[in-house]
Amino acid sequence: MKLNDIMVADVIQARPEECVATAAARMLERSVGCLVITVAGTVKGIVSARDLLACLTQAHDPYHCPVSVHMKHPVIVLRPEESPAAAANAMREKRIKRLPVAKSGKLLGIVSLSDLAALAREQDLQFRASQDFFTAVVTAQLAQSRRIQLRHAAEPQRALGALSPPPRVAENGREFVDAGGPG
Repeated sequence: MKLNDIMVADVIQARPEECVATAAARMLERSVGCLVITVAGTVKGIVSARDLLACLTQAHDPYHCPVSVHMKHPVIVLRPEESPAAAANAMREKRIKRLPVAKSGKLLGIVSLSDLAALAREQDLQFRASQDFFTAVVTAQLAQSRRIQLRHAAEPQRALGALSPPPRVAENGREFVDAGGPG
């Protein structure tokens, strides 16, 4: 599986010169936690709700302060062919929750920690199903082996008789093997 398979392609974007108030309104309207800052489709930065709150705590006017003042840049961007594990590692190392996915600098999508958690849950369910199947097969195989062992243990004479040589009987000075048949 690749990031291309799990990324959200409809990324909510903003321009660097856009004011913080407009960006915040868009985030609220679209129920997203970040905006990717782009110029002609090229990733320039990323801004989260926390970054926008910093505008207020620094006593900036959100109607006149451009998003570029509070955006994070440079941005860690992954390629669409990278694995979800690579995204999880990057998020852990950089202590971030969202990663833009781009090719040649052009934004293709975004992957969030929530997307990775959903994928992990799906893979966990598949693993559990495989584990249950494996357990059922091994249990059936063990049960079959025990039945065979019990059958042989219940018939020790027969089992031992098959292993020991048949008795020799002397008749008219000759020895022969009695096969146990009629006669």
